[in-house]
Amino acid sequence: MTTTNQALSAYAASSRLTASPRDVLASVHEELYRAVASAKFAHEQGQLDQMCRHAMRATHILTALSTTLDFSAAGKDGATLRNFYQYVLNGLLRASRRKDVSAMYQISLDLLRPFCKELRSEK
Repeated sequence: MTTTNQALSAYAASSRLTASPRDVLASVHEELYRAVASAKFAHEQGQLDQMCRHAMRATHILTALSTTLDFSAAGKDGATLRNFYQYVLNGLLRASRRKDVSAMYQISLDLLRPFCKELRSEK
């Protein structure tokens, strides 16, 4: 099962649990954050195979978010969110071609951290 399908299956299963859509979205973004953080850590430890696995998981999550959310329903904010996902995805893809891989991952983490916090704080 691909990560995209796993994410969609997890979302479907969660709807049967009592989690709000916001909680599900927060969980998905937190998993995205963990994947990027794990890729950064693996790179710093010289474990490039693990780095690639974590980076691929982050890429799959971003792809799932980019292709399944209804951005038009959120108007201007939806367009901003789509651009945010694209920017983070491009940063992850660029990281693999740069000497400063950890710094590129850190930029993504710095962008995702407040976003995750905001999703969890608004109830």
